[in-house]
Amino acid sequence: MTTSTSRFIPLGVLLAILLAGAGASTPAADDGGTVAARAVPRADFGEAARRIAASVVDLEIVGADGRQRHAAGFALEAGGLIATAEHAVGGARRITARLGDGRRVTARPVGADPLSDVAVIRLPEGIDLPPVARASGRPQRGQAVAAIGNPLGYGGTLTAGVISASERSGGPESPYDVVQHDAALNPGSSGGPLIDLAGAVVGMNVAIADGARRDVGIALAVPVEVVATIGERLIRDGAVPRPRLGLRVRDAAALREAIPVLIGDGVLIETVEPGSAAARAGLLPGRLIVAADGRPVRTTRDIARALEPHRPGETFRLVVLDGDGAAAIDFRLDRSGPAGGGAAAEAAIPARLGLEVGDGDGIVRAVGADGPADLAGLRVGDRLLAVGLTRIDADHPAGAVLDAAIAAAGAGGIALLAERDGATRWLIVDRSGRLDTMAPFGSNSEAAASVVL
Repeated sequence: MTTSTSRFIPLGVLLAILLAGAGASTPAADDGGTVAARAVPRADFGEAARRIAASVVDLEIVGADGRQRHAAGFALEAGGLIATAEHAVGGARRITARLGDGRRVTARPVGADPLSDVAVIRLPEGIDLPPVARASGRPQRGQAVAAIGNPLGYGGTLTAGVISASERSGGPESPYDVVQHDAALNPGSSGGPLIDLAGAVVGMNVAIADGARRDVGIALAVPVEVVATIGERLIRDGAVPRPRLGLRVRDAAALREAIPVLIGDGVLIETVEPGSAAARAGLLPGRLIVAADGRPVRTTRDIARALEPHRPGETFRLVVLDGDGAAAIDFRLDRSGPAGGGAAAEAAIPARLGLEVGDGDGIVRAVGADGPADLAGLRVGDRLLAVGLTRIDADHPAGAVLDAAIAAAGAGGIALLAERDGATRWLIVDRSGRLDTMAPFGSNSEAAASVVL
C-alpha cells in the first residue's frame, strides 16, 4: 500500500501568496526558508478620535409614533449648536443628547432641511461643546476615514474604512452629491461625523445602500461643506425656503426605447399640478424640458441643481420643446410645502390622506399628487374595502370611516384594504405615505423613476 503525505501551507505563507497576486515578484524568504508576509499598514484613528470626542454626542429620539430611535451629532458652532441628520430628528417628540462625559440633557430643534438631510439642534443653555474642525476640499478616493456614531444604541462607536467615491448622486431630486465610503454604518449611525486622520470632519453620515437594513460596505455621507452651509442658514433663519415648480418629471433617456421618436436629451413632463407655478405658466404634460435657468438639462438632477440657489418668489426660466418648436417660459416660483401642497390642489383634493373616495362604494375618485395615498401607490379606480377592521358600505361611508381612523391613529399608521383588478392588499399608511413593506402598491421600477420638483 502506498502512503501519501499531505502538505499544509502555513497561514503566513498563504497570506503572502494572496497578497502578492499573479505575476508579482517572488517574496523574500527569511533565514529559515519561510516566506515572510508583507505587513499591511492600518490607519490608526486613535488620536483623531480623541481630538473630536468632546464635540460628538449620542442621540436618543422619541418619534411622533412614540418609538425610540438612535442617532448622533456633532458641534457645528459654539453655543451648543449640534448638526445631525434631518431624517433622524424630524418630527421628534423628544431628543435626548448623551455628552462625552456621560451627562444626558434634552436638546431642542433649531431647524431642519429635508432636501439636504441636515438638521440643527441646540443643547441647554450653558452647555457648550468645542466646534469640530472641518476638512478642506473633497476627500480623495482611497483616503482613510472613520465614522463615529450611535449604531443600535452603542454610543461612541468608531468604524474605519476608505473613501469609495467623493461625488455620488444624492438622488434624482437632489442637487447635492454625497460621499461614498465603506466604514461600517448601521441604524443609529446617522448624524455622526465622518472624519479624516487629523480628526477633521469630512462629512455627516446619513445612509447605507438603498434597501439594506444593515452595513453592506456602501455608506453615504453629506459633504461637510453642505452641512456647514445649510446648518448656518438653519441657525440664522430656522429653515431653508425651497422653491417648487409643481411638476412631475422623468428622464427622457429612460423612455427612449418606448418612445423611439425622442431626439436628444432632456426631461419629460408627466404631470402639471393644478394651480402650481408651472400650471400658471402654461406648461403641459408631454413637453420636453431641455434647459433650466440657462443650463442644459439632461436629467432631473439638472433641474434640481438649477433650482437650488433660487428662493420662492424669484423668476425661473425653462426652455421646452413641443413638436418642432422651442419656447422659453419664465415664471415665478412657488414656495415648497407639504407633499401634494399648493392651495389649488388642497382645495380640489381633501386632506384626508390626499384621497377622495366614494362614500358608499369606496371607489377612489381622486388622489392628491405626492400625498400619503399617492406615495402608497393608490390610484383612481382602486376600491377601498375596509379601513382597519371596519368595512366600507352604505352603513359605513368611506369618509366617516377614514375620519374616525385618522383621529384614532393620531401620528400612527392607518390600515387600508385596497382592491385593484380583483387583487387585494393591506397597506399601512402614515401621514408621510410610508408603507410597512416599503414597496408601493402596484409599483414598478419605471414608476419609481419619476420625481416631483
